Amino acid sequence: MKKIYYKLCLLLFGMGLFCACEEEMTLKPDAGMLEGIVFDGYITNLAPPYFFRLTHPSCLQENKLSGKYIHYENIVGAEVIITDVTTGIKDTLVQPACRPHRDDVFMYISYYDYYRKRTITETRYSGNGEGLYITTRLYGIEGHTYTLDIKYKDKHYSAREMMVPGTLITDLKALEVDLGVKGKTLAPCISFVNRPEEDNYYMLTYTASSIRGPHYSSLDDITQGAPGAHFSILSDKYLDEEVKDFLVGEGDAGASYDPPGSDYYALDSLFVHMMSISKDCYDIYDQMIRQLRTDGGAYTPRPANIKSNISGGVVWGCFRVSAVTEKGIAVERQ
Repeated sequence: MKKIYYKLCLLLFGMGLFCACEEEMTLKPDAGMLEGIVFDGYITNLAPPYFFRLTHPSCLQENKLSGKYIHYENIVGAEVIITDVTTGIKDTLVQPACRPHRDDVFMYISYYDYYRKRTITETRYSGNGEGLYITTRLYGIEGHTYTLDIKYKDKHYSAREMMVPGTLITDLKALEVDLGVKGKTLAPCISFVNRPEEDNYYMLTYTASSIRGPHYSSLDDITQGAPGAHFSILSDKYLDEEVKDFLVGEGDAGASYDPPGSDYYALDSLFVHMMSISKDCYDIYDQMIRQLRTDGGAYTPRPANIKSNISGGVVWGCFRVSAVTEKGIAVERQ
């Protein structure tokens, strides 16, 4: 009886100890996360103009209609210059004309498309236009080197990247693959030839659509997010020079591999885009992916700041120039 009594006392003491030690704590983000700028956008060898966005990393703007904080505060009034070092062409980016929509949720965004030689006006959600910066004369060309200069307040951010030539996708198939517990499904598989005697790095994405649209270098990319959930980065370190039926999404992906499966049969077509990236950009995306896999919980390392290829201060994001190759097929309806 005495033994049971002692155990009961110990249990009550322990419960009291935990209750007495309970304290409300306010967790604050790392000071480094509140500094700097967020840079989004890239140059490709596809038709311009090219769109970029600058925002603050921690200040959310309030939606006037709902009262909820929905996106980061835009950076307005920065000087953004991109220079084609190979040709000497310097492009000072401009911000689009923004005006209110009759519906407060939306806004009109107007800019000049110098490739098509006409002014474009599009409708986007309110707050998605002020932080945009658009090229006015620049063209992305394989093998050319580009520099980025951003001047904002007392900071000067800069970067330099070369557009690595693209790699041709020689074949695209929808093949049945075994995903283990997910079962078997059709998934996009490509064939290509790595450039010999070079280290090659790629970003792969795929889309399903009945219409071939402007998947890259469009306003949608920068205001709605790009390149999307179905992306992977890939190094040719362990690949043969000639690659056959490579499963797209088999590289390191930020989200778990989720093939389009039955979703794209009714849409008729499947498109795969292969983008060249530099070793620096590959390393940055690799850091981002590792960050997504690190939740800071038990037995996992503390999330760390991701080092950008843009110098001059704290920058979230990277300056990327990519040559894009595309392959599409019509998928037979099931």
